[in-house]
Amino acid sequence: MPNTAVTTPVTVYLVTGANRGIGLSIATILARRENTLVFAAARQPAKADALNALAKETGRVEVVKYESANEEDTKLLAQVIEEKAGKVDVVIANAGVQTGCYSILKTTHQDLTQSFEVNAVGPVLLFQALYPLLVKSSAPQFAVVSSILASIGLAFPFESEAYGISKAAVNYAVKRIALYHGQKDRIVAHVLHPGAVASDMGLSATASIAATNPDFKFSDDMLISPEQSANSIVDIVDNATLEKTGGKFWDATTGEEIPW
Repeated sequence: MPNTAVTTPVTVYLVTGANRGIGLSIATILARRENTLVFAAARQPAKADALNALAKETGRVEVVKYESANEEDTKLLAQVIEEKAGKVDVVIANAGVQTGCYSILKTTHQDLTQSFEVNAVGPVLLFQALYPLLVKSSAPQFAVVSSILASIGLAFPFESEAYGISKAAVNYAVKRIALYHGQKDRIVAHVLHPGAVASDMGLSATASIAATNPDFKFSDDMLISPEQSANSIVDIVDNATLEKTGGKFWDATTGEEIPW
């Protein structure tokens, strides 16, 4: 008799910066679902012990090499996804860098260029490389993990200038992606503030902000865990629609829109 079983389509995800913190937590949530394939990107896959263990445990994770803004890595990443999956449904561009929290007078050329390369140039190159695979999806989505510190409208009084400038730049890029490829290609492009997270980057940034902003009173209960942040991000991604979500800046922890 012919096999009449219905095959459930596999949802293909890419998560960058997946070796630790928020990225690892996002990859873990997604990999525990049926009918998923998660490409989990890390700068040094051989040293990403937790990620490799997740791949072995679930059988739904492909650990891939990727350094944000590295053109060769970006092209090879797209090739691997094309060969193994033929498409990508959801991209969560989480890889980022925080070089320190300095005033506009003390922010260095190196701080600015490194932050801009990783946080702004990287996601743009990633979208360019993955665009042919996104348009093969029936529900393509390109989500970038940004920061509320990039909001020009809110203008938070914390001195983290290189980070904020670079994240504001990637926000602009995603807004343009939504403008040109939202209706045309049905790509849901949006940015997400992950919250104040007790990850390695978050703890370092909080300590730096506290050191340079004497009026800032820090307490442990101000931070959420990477798992809490990841759950909030995944919830928004799961429920994203072109009309409701595309071209917007979201606070993942509250579900509220943030002014640009």
